[in-house]
Amino acid sequence: MTLASKLPEYTLRRSARRRSIEIQVRPDSVRVLAPTRVLQSEINRLVAAKADWIIARQQALRLRRPQAPISSPLDQGSELLWLGERRLLEVEVNQPDTCVTVSPERIKLILSRRIRKAREKAISEQLLLWYREQAQHYFQTRVRFWGVHMRLTPSQVRVRSYRRKWGCCNSRGVVSFNWLLIMAPVHIIDYVIVHELSHLQHMNHSAAFWDCVAKFYPDYRGAKAWLDLQGGHLDWPPRLTSLTS
Repeated sequence: MTLASKLPEYTLRRSARRRSIEIQVRPDSVRVLAPTRVLQSEINRLVAAKADWIIARQQALRLRRPQAPISSPLDQGSELLWLGERRLLEVEVNQPDTCVTVSPERIKLILSRRIRKAREKAISEQLLLWYREQAQHYFQTRVRFWGVHMRLTPSQVRVRSYRRKWGCCNSRGVVSFNWLLIMAPVHIIDYVIVHELSHLQHMNHSAAFWDCVAKFYPDYRGAKAWLDLQGGHLDWPPRLTSLTS
């Protein structure tokens, strides 16, 4: 069998800062991250050598990928996720001001009479705004907590909308998090925070990087597996199925 016949199709991204080759496998695609200095032939040989593992990994991810349930409009009685737990939505309209409160069983949205939009649109927009604001506050707090323990301080903490990642850290020391993580269990959020703070020391996914993660979050493999399996349920509008911790 020739190298070309065994080589899976992949996209390549090079970086001068990267020190090792990383293969990222998704259900329907493969991406390779490699240092600029590495020859294309060397990358091809590595990917070909990992072909059986790549195929098996893709098959496993496809089997684990949740079926996307149909989302329904948010209204009285809808189920929402908050820090990994389900809450029933309670809606009250025609009030002086708009606000949101959380109790052990419910998320209550009070809509101001000054909002003139259709009920469905108003509920979705106000809840989305609230979720993002809460995510910013929560991540700031947890980053400070972990920063003290890890002795690592980012220059800034941001909340963003991402389609394919849960967080990132750039060369300026800015850490960013996907606001949808506010729906995940606390221990999963903590893993992502530890992961991104570790990038302040290691801007790669080298063995030294994972050693740093493991030092502060020993069960990082379990958290990664949870995100692979359950991360698709963290979506907006909510599409709840069988989320487990």
